[in-house]
Amino acid sequence: MVIAYHAIFTTYGTWLPNDPRGSYSKAVYNEELQALGDVLYGRQMPQPDGHTLRRFRTVAVPTLSRPPYYINDATRPLVGAAFGEEIDARGLKGAECAIMNDHVHIILLRSTYRIEYLVNQLKGAGTRALGKTLTPWTRGGWKVFLDDTGGLAAAIEYVRANPPAAGLPPQHWDFVKLVTYDDVL
Repeated sequence: MVIAYHAIFTTYGTWLPNDPRGSYSKAVYNEELQALGDVLYGRQMPQPDGHTLRRFRTVAVPTLSRPPYYINDATRPLVGAAFGEEIDARGLKGAECAIMNDHVHIILLRSTYRIEYLVNQLKGAGTRALGKTLTPWTRGGWKVFLDDTGGLAAAIEYVRANPPAAGLPPQHWDFVKLVTYDDVL
């Protein structure tokens, strides 16, 4: 039985389908972007060096319909507060969250809502909080269904470690609560 969801979603233009780091996209729909290479499905190992990634982005970004969107130290609290309001309004339990510069990791305990719906609601709340008319998020995202407490604990640690691994300070959000065994039963 699913006890929690680990959802990952990116900001617009920051992780493209044919990114040299790999992606979980199935196709590239932008013809100009497609000309730069095929989808590299899954996380690529080894990861490309900085020069390769910068070269790809230099050529890829002009093919986009608008500039990529990056979350920064000024906008991160706005997004976090909007996520918190949405989570509280729906009576959800947040187990962990990392709002990175170009993507979000969020772990929510199972609820009556589908995770795809919740991700769309979080994106909408974040968009409104940022005062954007065009969404700063990409369509869709990824989800991992967590079905045991060991997997949940590992996912929480992974998400918690993301900001420091990227050179950001640890993150603490009011909507993230300590998860107990009773919460997931």
